[in-house]
Amino acid sequence: MGDLPVQALVPEVPYHMVWLATDACTARCWHCSSNSAKRSPDELDTGEAKALIDELAEAGVVDLGISGGEPLLRRDIMEVMRHARDRGMSFGIASNGAKLAPRRAEELAELGLGRLQVSLDGFAEEHDSLRRWPGLFARVLKTIATARAAGLRVHVCCTITRLSADRLEDFTAFLAETGIRRLNLSRFVPTGRGTAALDPGDAAWRGIIIRCAALKRAYAGRMEITTHLAQEALVDPDVMAMPVFAGCQAGRGQGCVTANGTVLPCVLLPLALGNIRQKGFRRIWAESPVVRELKDRSRLAGACGACGLRERCGGCRALAYARSGNALGEDPRCWTMQERPARLLQ
Repeated sequence: MGDLPVQALVPEVPYHMVWLATDACTARCWHCSSNSAKRSPDELDTGEAKALIDELAEAGVVDLGISGGEPLLRRDIMEVMRHARDRGMSFGIASNGAKLAPRRAEELAELGLGRLQVSLDGFAEEHDSLRRWPGLFARVLKTIATARAAGLRVHVCCTITRLSADRLEDFTAFLAETGIRRLNLSRFVPTGRGTAALDPGDAAWRGIIIRCAALKRAYAGRMEITTHLAQEALVDPDVMAMPVFAGCQAGRGQGCVTANGTVLPCVLLPLALGNIRQKGFRRIWAESPVVRELKDRSRLAGACGACGLRERCGGCRALAYARSGNALGEDPRCWTMQERPARLLQ
């Protein structure tokens, strides 16, 4: 696999951006990367949010993921999403799924919402424990039913933690029976409120990634499964064969804007690049030394820097930062330095 030509595309600006529309949230999730709870007094107002969308569209961003906190708590969220639609952007919203009235679901469908992503981090025991909300699992299932009845495309995001890692196959089978068409199996990164206590452990991740790749193959044609796991290229020949697969997209194909307008290279990588209240998004991205470093993988350190597959994988920059304070450091969950032939590490 290491002999395949590298044709990774590094765009000038991200194709996909996440906007954390609010810090307000009805849940207090144990693993929340945004540390969401109450609305921040300096959140972007409606005019600023629309101006942000204008800047992103003009810069060339084509897809906007709206998250939080709980973005549906913003009173102006429909107006802001309508503006994104009118600017020609595709857009989706990520919700904790605690509540969705039928009328609101119909409004979202009429608006043209591209996707409603709800969080389910395993079965009821695991999900309700992680989300610190007894009964939330059942509420999310009701939200899924309400959204589907309104004609919305519903995705599920499952953050893999030690609570859910052993039951991924059973959980995926359960979701398939509900009619869910897309599942994102997301890597846990200890940032925000998330702590190392939730991590399955470095040694477990190779097996987890292999199992995720097997699930993708098993459900092909029935349910799309995505992972955003950089090391997927190391265990899945189909992914490695993709000529443009470049692993971690932090500071490359994706970025994030917080509730108060601070630009980050990834929703899980809390390195402030600048704030749109002081400088336009395009300038922030173009002038950021952090973005330049993330785009240039010759700057990676440790095992990731020495790896011959760094252009196809690159490790997880958010995890490297969370564990070492260095976004260019090695990904501590990777096994390649110990097991791959020496020729691939030169």
